[in-house]
Amino acid sequence: MMVGSTELTDHAEAWFTGWSALRSYQSRTGPGYWAALRLDRSGDWEYFTCDPAPAAFTALAAEVTASARRALCVIGPNVHDYVKLAHKCGMGMISTSEQLMVCDMDNQDNQDPFLGDPELALVVKDIGGKRSASACQARFSVAIVRGETVMASGKVGIYGDHAIFDGLKTHPAHRRRGFGMLMMKTLTARALDYPVTTGLLVASTSGQRLYSKLGWAGLSPVTILVPKERLAELARL
Repeated sequence: MMVGSTELTDHAEAWFTGWSALRSYQSRTGPGYWAALRLDRSGDWEYFTCDPAPAAFTALAAEVTASARRALCVIGPNVHDYVKLAHKCGMGMISTSEQLMVCDMDNQDNQDPFLGDPELALVVKDIGGKRSASACQARFSVAIVRGETVMASGKVGIYGDHAIFDGLKTHPAHRRRGFGMLMMKTLTARALDYPVTTGLLVASTSGQRLYSKLGWAGLSPVTILVPKERLAELARL
């Protein structure tokens, strides 16, 4: 799917806002970027930007390379250009496999799927409660359980007319049995309780195959860049 740069930036900003809220990350914004404090991973800031011009990229790279634990995620189509600029700025690439994906929520089903097994149950929880401070109007976690076993789980946040999906997981012993698709349909039904028009998520390679079957389309690759010190450290692992 091809979109204009302004539309891509709007989608990227909405995705970041919902994603960081669903994970309760501390976040901040600056000229041409959004950043989340990744205490669960690097312990430092992870920066996001959308198809930056060379001058904007260079300015942001100076902030990212101030700490070896930081990372820069570039959402945009010109991967080769971003990697070339990164090398000039003391950074290297660790991944281009993830994709920002979008779907038209008007074409999605607003009913919970039939689980097909009386031993399966849906567990839906509000994240943070109604009084919790959040950029999202609502946040939900959903799990499909059998007894004490969580077969699949995921989250969805409502931000304006966007539904942001995150954290889709399937129990390792129960993969390739349709639980991921059931979970996405369940999250979608929750989201459609609100006047949303656009679904957004960032997907791994395996996730992209699942979501495309449900009507999602790729918008842009996500190029993940880190300072060269961090790249060397990762190479030794």
